[in-house]
Amino acid sequence: MINIAIDGFSGSGKSTLADGLAKNFNLKHLNTGAILRAMGVYFFEKGITEIDEKIVEEHIDNFKIHIEFDGNTQHTYLDGNDVSEKIMAEIFGQMASKLAVIKIAMMKLIDISRDFAKKYDCVMEGRNITSEVLPDADVKFFLDAEVYKRAERRHKEMIERNIETSYDKVLESLKERDWRDTHRDFSPMVVVPDAEVIDNTNLSLEETVVIASEIVKNKLNNSK
Repeated sequence: MINIAIDGFSGSGKSTLADGLAKNFNLKHLNTGAILRAMGVYFFEKGITEIDEKIVEEHIDNFKIHIEFDGNTQHTYLDGNDVSEKIMAEIFGQMASKLAVIKIAMMKLIDISRDFAKKYDCVMEGRNITSEVLPDADVKFFLDAEVYKRAERRHKEMIERNIETSYDKVLESLKERDWRDTHRDFSPMVVVPDAEVIDNTNLSLEETVVIASEIVKNKLNNSK
């Protein structure tokens, strides 16, 4: 069984790297953030936008979330409905960030993710994969980039998805999420000692995949 774990700041290219590694090494790519975003959809559709631990505890057993794959494409289902496109809206990214500071929500995510890793050779990306979800992963990465560069990437991505927003709003949103991700009480985002750190501020996402693929190849060869 091969497991690769990727952590990093929002907009650093985690999904692109995970997609590239999945393709290069024939792995399933699980985007764990999609699980939290699906939880966000659940609350949004119930008209609940202010989320705290008490509210999550009241609803945690109602989260009917599961992951399926169409080839190498992940589909995230909430109550039997495919919400893969819907969860990409920025509001669900914000809600996911709020849920990530609530321990019971993160434990739900961890359980779903670990069960997945037991069944499939996979690459997983998120905020606490190397430290909490897959601490024994074969290869661990931490992606970083200057926040202005990450905001440029995220803004471009949203425009391509016909989501209207401004660069300044995206930048402010990323700064808020960075703070929450690194300061939450339970399982904050950290750089674990054995992670391969890649700062891709001055790299393209394609170059990032090439560099990481070489690291994976060398580590897997050395482990044989």
